[in-house]
Amino acid sequence: MSITLESNFSHHAIKRSQQRGIRPWVVNFILEYADKYKHANESCISQFISKRRVKKLIQENVLSPAKAALIDGVVVIAKDETIVTVFHKKMRFRK
Repeated sequence: MSITLESNFSHHAIKRSQQRGIRPWVVNFILEYADKYKHANESCISQFISKRRVKKLIQENVLSPAKAALIDGVVVIAKDETIVTVFHKKMRFRK
């Protein structure tokens, strides 16, 4: 089964997204609408969409409530133009 991807996924990111049930369109959506950014190790950046932004996107009819549930809590870690990994945020990030 091959996946058509708009972004450059590393082999690790493809494997982890499949294991964790995170669909490729979710990752692309997060990359486009992310409003929270944190530095990860080296030159990587973690990106995700805040709950406030998700509510706003639902109100603007950009996102349906069903799809918002799939996006909530998903974090994308990218380095340059390549997605390194994806995961579900379970704990709060430190400031």
